[in-house]
Amino acid sequence: MDRMPSSPGYPDGRTPLRTPIRALIAATVSLAALSLAVATASSAATLPAAPEPVPPPPGVGATCVIQHPDCNDRSFGAGGSEPGSLGSSGDGAPPPTGAPSPGCGEDVSGSGPDGVVSSAPCIPGPVPKPRPLIVVPRPGMADVRPTAFTSATVLPDDRTVDVRFWSGIEPCSVLDHVDVAYGSDALTITLFQGSDPNAGLVACPEIAVLKQVTVTLDQDLAGRRIVDGAA
Repeated sequence: MDRMPSSPGYPDGRTPLRTPIRALIAATVSLAALSLAVATASSAATLPAAPEPVPPPPGVGATCVIQHPDCNDRSFGAGGSEPGSLGSSGDGAPPPTGAPSPGCGEDVSGSGPDGVVSSAPCIPGPVPKPRPLIVVPRPGMADVRPTAFTSATVLPDDRTVDVRFWSGIEPCSVLDHVDVAYGSDALTITLFQGSDPNAGLVACPEIAVLKQVTVTLDQDLAGRRIVDGAA
């Protein structure tokens, strides 16, 4: 059997397998990079796309956000801006008209744990004016004292005056009599009220009541001023 020629350092004729170390390292790095790329591509292919959120349809009590592109800021209740729905400009029932009464809604005073939150109902439309309670004088009251009035309206006959004043609840506050003093350029009206002595020991709540008494003059007013004798 013929032997291979001897190589330097190997007298028996064997030649070692010489593979450069750098080539082996490069091959190993290439295989690792290829495996990582395949794994990343496989994960991306199996991961489902996130569904795009769908805004909920407007319902009863739906709230509009101004920044939302589909918001209908004029909606009220159900239906949004669909024609014919509640709160729209179609054939449905329109929202309440008129401005809410002033001072209504939620009011927050203070901050932190010491804050106080109060609320008042908002009623659409103008604030109704108080209607006075029509009274007539009842002489004989106790603790009679003069009471100022808030307005005096002269009727077309120039001899009748409707006088309005704030008072309390009967029997604690009862109109006793009305005095009228006639002057050349003014007419002085003074209201007197007291408490009913026949009511006994009663407790009246402190509630203001708008009252009105009709005063019939003995003379025409004839352009004279009306003066409050209790002012």
